[in-house]
Amino acid sequence: MLDLSRLRVLRELKLRGTLGAVADSLGFTPSAVSQQLAQLQKEIGVPLVERVGRRLRLTEAGEVLAEHAEVLLARAKRAEEAATAAGGRVAGVVRLVGFQTALLHVLAPALPRLAETYPDLVVDVLDEEFHRVLQALVFQEIDVVLTDEYSHLPRPRRPELTSEILITERMRIALPKAHPLASETGPIRMVDLAGHPWATGHVGTNHADLLERTCVELGGFRPDVRYRSNDLLVMLAMVTKGGAACLAPELALAERSEGIVVRDVADAPVDRRMVLWTRTGAEARPSVRAVLEELRHSADTLVVLRPTCLRGAP
Repeated sequence: MLDLSRLRVLRELKLRGTLGAVADSLGFTPSAVSQQLAQLQKEIGVPLVERVGRRLRLTEAGEVLAEHAEVLLARAKRAEEAATAAGGRVAGVVRLVGFQTALLHVLAPALPRLAETYPDLVVDVLDEEFHRVLQALVFQEIDVVLTDEYSHLPRPRRPELTSEILITERMRIALPKAHPLASETGPIRMVDLAGHPWATGHVGTNHADLLERTCVELGGFRPDVRYRSNDLLVMLAMVTKGGAACLAPELALAERSEGIVVRDVADAPVDRRMVLWTRTGAEARPSVRAVLEELRHSADTLVVLRPTCLRGAP
C-alpha cells in the first residue's frame, strides 16, 4: 500500500525541483525528504529519482508516479471532506488569498454567513498581491484566489485552473480638489494630466502596469510616478496630501475621501475585474464549494448596493 505522505514528497519534488524547496514547503529537513524518497523508491522497486550534477531529477517512472500522486492526494482530500459532509458537517481549512477591495467588499460580508452555517469550517485569509499567487494555487499552497485584472491587461488563463469574473468596476481618475481640472464636471482626457505626479502600486503590480499602459496608449506620455504603495488608502492620501493623481477603482470609494474629486477617463473605458480562481475540480471539495457559493452570494448583494458595478463580465 502506497503511503500518501511519501507520495506528497514525490509530487512536491516534481513541482518545485529541489530537495531544499520541498523541505521548505513541507516543513521537513532535506535529509528527511531524501529518506522519504528512498523509502518510496524501495517500496515501488524501480528508480524514481536520478542525480544530474548536484540536483535530483525524476526518472520516467518517477514522473508517472508523481502524476498519479497528484490525483490520489486530491481524491483523498475530497473523500475525507465528503465523508465529513455526509455526516452533516462541512469542515476543514480553506486558504484564500485576495486583494484589498475584494476582501473588504466580497469576502468580509461572506464570513458571518459562513461562520453561522458551517461552524467547523476555517477560512484562512491573506491580504496580498504577489506575482506567483496563481502558481501557489497550482502547488496547492492555497485553495482560492481573488485577483484583479484590467481591461487592458487580462491575465492568461491556464488549463489547470478555473477562473470566474465576479465583479466588473470602472477605473476612474482621482484628483485633489485644488487641481484645475477638478472643477470640470465631465470626463478628463489622459493627455491633460501629462507631467502631473502620480500615485500607483509597486513596480510589477497590475495597478502600476495599468497606469503605465493607460498613460502611454491613451495619453501619449509616461507617468511621473512619485508615490508607490499597494494600499489604496495610502494612494488616496498621496492624492489629498501630496497633490498626486491616481487611477482608483470604484470600490475604493475615493469620492468619499475629503479633498478628492473623481472623474471618468474620457478617452476609453478602463475597467477592473475581480476574478475568482480555483484549481480545476476543487469545487468537488465541500469546504471549497461552500466558500465559493458564499462569495458569489456576496457579489450578488454588492451589485445591488452599488448598481454601477457589474456582476460578471461586461
